[in-house]
Amino acid sequence: MRITDAQTTAMMRGAMNANADRMGKLMQQMSSGDRIIQPSDDPIASVRLLRLQREEASLAQFRSNMGALSSSLAIQEANLKAVSDTMLNLQDLMLWASNGANANQDVAAIAGEMASIEQTLVSFLNVRDEEGRYLLSGTRSNVPAVTFNETTQSYEATGNDQHRQAAVANGVLLAENVTVQEVFGGDLNFLNQLHEVVKMLQDSALDAGSAQTRERLSQALEGLDQSHGKLMATVSELGGRLNVLDMLEESNTDVSLVNQKIEGELSQLDYAGASIDLNQYMLALQATQQTYLKINQMSLFSQL
Repeated sequence: MRITDAQTTAMMRGAMNANADRMGKLMQQMSSGDRIIQPSDDPIASVRLLRLQREEASLAQFRSNMGALSSSLAIQEANLKAVSDTMLNLQDLMLWASNGANANQDVAAIAGEMASIEQTLVSFLNVRDEEGRYLLSGTRSNVPAVTFNETTQSYEATGNDQHRQAAVANGVLLAENVTVQEVFGGDLNFLNQLHEVVKMLQDSALDAGSAQTRERLSQALEGLDQSHGKLMATVSELGGRLNVLDMLEESNTDVSLVNQKIEGELSQLDYAGASIDLNQYMLALQATQQTYLKINQMSLFSQL
């Protein structure tokens, strides 16, 4: 088979163009630091990278959810602890009021302080987040957890006992709230007993030392003690959720670090190997160019 000059030229040019393309691509990889410029460079690795990127996006969303959830639970925990402290203070006042030796002015002072505590408790239970949502109203976060009905002269739970859920890991949902109803019951007996006791103590005709007065205070104290026990159980449960969040956050961070390591191994360029390849391509290109020049200079006349 006879090789013509045109065929020789085409072959040489093809070889030089191929080497030039390889060099161009390699220099593009070296400038970006990425081994994979387009999916066809490594289809299997490209698919794995897409999966890792989707997982990292999910982990970022979980981190965002956990941050918001942690803040919300911390606010609820702080407010319920404040409620606990206030209830203990209220317990002391009720014990003082049940002392039959109190003068009328003492009873009036106790009643005034208890009335202030009553309003403080309601404000704690109607705590809101930075977006104005009532945290202890269940899924009805646009309405107060507790309202006072002027017609019936009693407190009502105007939220519900449902939990809002937040995704914090793959397949893991965590309740982001507690509710007034689950702590104090739908009838809010504790608050209503307090309200009635305050009204009783504010009555100027009250006989503070009577058996009836002491009995009503004793019943209110018993209800207060039971409600405080439920409250502390809820505070402990909130602390448990915060601990779960901490563990999940550590777990998600570990997964993210592993993903970043794998992603680096799949996508980052090996500069040492790339430098060797670049030198080889340059040598091959130079050799091809020199060969091409020599062949072009050859003719029958040069052999005469």
